[in-house]
Amino acid sequence: MGKFITRRLAHAVLVIVAATFLIYLGLFAIGDPFASSGEKTVPPEIQEALREKFGMDQPFFVQYLTYLQNMFTFDFGVDFEQRRDVADMLANAVPATARLALFAIAIEIIIGLTAGIIAAVSQYTFRDVLITVITTLGIGIPVFVVGIGLRAGLSGEWIFPAVPRSFTIEVPWYQEVILPAITLAIIDAAFIARLMRGSMLEVMRADYVRTARAKGLSERKVIGKHALRNSIIPVVTYTGVSLGVLLGGALITETIFEYQGVGYLLVRAISQQNAPVIVPIVVFAVLTFVALSTLVDILYAYLDPRIRLH
Repeated sequence: MGKFITRRLAHAVLVIVAATFLIYLGLFAIGDPFASSGEKTVPPEIQEALREKFGMDQPFFVQYLTYLQNMFTFDFGVDFEQRRDVADMLANAVPATARLALFAIAIEIIIGLTAGIIAAVSQYTFRDVLITVITTLGIGIPVFVVGIGLRAGLSGEWIFPAVPRSFTIEVPWYQEVILPAITLAIIDAAFIARLMRGSMLEVMRADYVRTARAKGLSERKVIGKHALRNSIIPVVTYTGVSLGVLLGGALITETIFEYQGVGYLLVRAISQQNAPVIVPIVVFAVLTFVALSTLVDILYAYLDPRIRLH
């Protein structure tokens, strides 16, 4: 198990190094954010002063190495538009997105696993057909349609505020997060239910499950002790990837609900070509995704020891 974990961690480090370089290279190529364009007119002397201030007059590799050095001390520079410290902006946005992601994951796991298990143990019954129809609809509906529908139909000033209220009124954070979390959870819950149903049906036909039944174990013990642990492996993998994506920022959902998280911040930064904000957010998303993928691989190996041999 130790060698397996070491290999996975080494792979994670290589991916992170390559990803940070490609991210910075891509943003370096988008152009000069201080150049005059459209209605934005910046005098040449001001442009030059800004380039020097933000280190953009240096060669690419010097900028990249300097950025890596600063990243480890959480010095991400200053926002081009508002002249705010980017680290302070992220300090507010990351916890908000983390709350949203954890709420969404909790909802989709509870609903998805429950629906998948019920469908599997009730194969070809009315409940199975009903769950299959509902999950098919859930997977097929675009997330922006779900978000707009929930915002229009359920949001209200005192129940589920769709937009953060003014600072003169205290708003419990859980009220602002519920509708966006439901929006994010619907599609993934439907997918987890389908994944769990298929995986569990396959496991329940395995020889060791037949043997457990032949020994006279109750159906509850057969499902809970023997079938469930092996059936849940694909769900663990998918949930880990899903959580990584959500922690990286749910761009569409956060924008629809004007939820002040990482995704909302990234959309605004992209529209402004605001590289000091874009780079740390994208790097944060990559780090989160790689860390959770590595954790899922380790958990996968724990649940199925055969994985350690590969």
